[in-house]
Amino acid sequence: MALGNVVIKTTDGNIPRGTASGNEKVTGLLFDVSLQPELFTAGYGKNNEGNLALNDVLYVTSRKSASQDFGIIERVSATEDEENNVNFYHGIPAYHIREFFRMSGNIDGNGKLYVMFADCSQNWDAIDIMQRVSGGTINQLGIYTEQPLWRQNGAEEKYTLNLVKSVNDKAVAMAEQHQPLSIILAANCSNTGADTAEGKKIDLNKIPTALCESSRTSVIFGQARSNLVSTMQKANKNNTPVGFLGAMLGCLAKANVQESVAWVKQFNLFDDNFQNIELGFGDINQTDGEEFISLNAYESLSPTLLDDLDDKGYIFLIKYAGRENGIYVSKDQTCSDGDFRTIARNRTINKSRRAVRSALLPYVNSPLMVNPTTGFLAPSKITAFKTLIGDILKKMQSDQEISGYSVNIDANQNVLVDDTLRISYVIVPVGVAVKIYVEEGLSLTAK
Repeated sequence: MALGNVVIKTTDGNIPRGTASGNEKVTGLLFDVSLQPELFTAGYGKNNEGNLALNDVLYVTSRKSASQDFGIIERVSATEDEENNVNFYHGIPAYHIREFFRMSGNIDGNGKLYVMFADCSQNWDAIDIMQRVSGGTINQLGIYTEQPLWRQNGAEEKYTLNLVKSVNDKAVAMAEQHQPLSIILAANCSNTGADTAEGKKIDLNKIPTALCESSRTSVIFGQARSNLVSTMQKANKNNTPVGFLGAMLGCLAKANVQESVAWVKQFNLFDDNFQNIELGFGDINQTDGEEFISLNAYESLSPTLLDDLDDKGYIFLIKYAGRENGIYVSKDQTCSDGDFRTIARNRTINKSRRAVRSALLPYVNSPLMVNPTTGFLAPSKITAFKTLIGDILKKMQSDQEISGYSVNIDANQNVLVDDTLRISYVIVPVGVAVKIYVEEGLSLTAK
């Protein structure tokens, strides 16, 4: 018989963190499988076609749902002969889905994730399809593609940037259709498009700037340095880096629109299998022991190089000296140095844009009273519309998503002439403490 005691057991009630609400959490994950032509025609992908086929758009609400409902299974150990029969895309999709749910709040919790596998070698129309299936609700979309991010441009010249402009053009088109989103691009950084020994080497000094006035797109690279990630990269015939796209998307889904996913206190990617980091590229030619020659471990990268990559507009994984058990995102920057140079600013303006449009839609083709003596818009209507929009922006301000706002409606517009009501508003974004400067010194007194 056991001794008497008081036994207390703690259970997790899965209370959600008070962050982003509603559609701000809705996320898309697009896998460009143009360089995996047999993925759905042979092996596991063929056998699983009853659950998942090329160009399907899946609505994944949990990690378990991805596996049980769609057959996106996590990687299992396999010989080279067994690989394609027992693993789906080497376990890479399941890895990113798992990381998404882990970082969005709870690895076994619920979420809103649309997933699609498509051939994007000719265009990025898959983005339209995903957004259309979601009802225009996807706010952040991650693209995993094995197409090269950089291409060779002469033996001594810097590489040329690939993919970013075409992806961003699609995002701009989505915004013009009132379905704005932020795109996170994880392209192949391990080669410059040539399947040669030289093509598999990346000279870090030749990496071009990603800043090309593409404010709706961000480029990320880097990955966990772990046995699992290494195995998946080696199993893939293209040796494309696995990356950290799933974790990045999970951070965005968790974050309030005004929050940077580089916020150290809130977004730590550290995990049992995410303790060390590397770029995932450098020289993917293999040694006699079938190991990559160099994937650029984080510890081998100089602060000057990291600053250079940051200045060029890339997002990558970093550590902070003195902070143990911490893996962080370097910044939340976009491929632009203008007003919308961060993902947070884009998500903030996108939220206000969606909300204001939703509030104004019921008034399309509605009657507008005018001042009978001037023919201009009646003051009562100006007040009503200012209040309508102001209430939305006031709520964002009280939630600390914006610092302030202003709504303006020109009292002298003549709606009887062109049947058009013109409204403008501006918002003051929330600042981000990217750098904190502190002065210190010794003194004879504390004054």
